[in-house]
Amino acid sequence: MFPITFGLFWLAVLGTAFYLIRRRMNTTATAAKAAADPLAKAQSVLAERFARGEIDEDEYLMRVSTLRNGT
Repeated sequence: MFPITFGLFWLAVLGTAFYLIRRRMNTTATAAKAAADPLAKAQSVLAERFARGEIDEDEYLMRVSTLRNGT
């Protein structure tokens, strides 16, 4: 009985460690990807505002142009 319990304990410890490491790596990769492309995020926000009707087509095009040209 003891060897089986001891083996299951270490299996649980290793499984938990593996899960936590994978979760940490995934979170880091997602954060790095989001921080790497702020232009895409800004364009996405503009597209959402345009789709909801908060801004008209002229304002949308002007702001997208400003984002792309940097002026």
